[in-house]
Amino acid sequence: MMPPSRLVTRLGQVLVLSFVLGAAAAQAAAAKVTASTGLSGVRVEASQMLQADADTVWATLTDYNRLASFIPDMVSSRVISPPGTPKRVEQIADAGLFAFIMPDHVILLMEESPNRHIRFRSVSGKVLTMSGEWQIIGDTAPVKLVYRSRIVPLAPLPPLVSDYFVEDEVKKRFEAVGREAERRMRDKGVLRSWMR
Repeated sequence: MMPPSRLVTRLGQVLVLSFVLGAAAAQAAAAKVTASTGLSGVRVEASQMLQADADTVWATLTDYNRLASFIPDMVSSRVISPPGTPKRVEQIADAGLFAFIMPDHVILLMEESPNRHIRFRSVSGKVLTMSGEWQIIGDTAPVKLVYRSRIVPLAPLPPLVSDYFVEDEVKKRFEAVGREAERRMRDKGVLRSWMR
């Protein structure tokens, strides 16, 4: 058992580390999002530097069954394919006007290259086509997370749906993924420090 004085010192170190990691995460750059809407659908690109390593970002992106716990307006996300078959993920959202762009129900076929990228495309759902990728650039913190997609909705976009509207809505969801990855990274750091 650790002597009380050493335990207090260790606890102090953990609190300082938590503060330092929290401050670093708070300084993470805001996401950059660009969108283009038109007759051929919607194209989106987003990127952000994250205070997390590639392993942690990858674990966050591929935690398909828990995505709804940290992505705004996502009602559910779950892997529906049996083990050993190509991965299919069903996602249901409650996105209001944003549902004109991002489907409120879609099944995505995922192609994974661990710690590097995930390519996806719709195979079913309330969308004509949806395809894109997540890309992780770098191994150690900070890493760059990139998202690209092309969506062709079932119906023409209403006039209210501008590029700015799409960028704002994508930014909310994209930054939520980044915050979760950074939170997991901080938790990993605190756990490592505590176990020393």
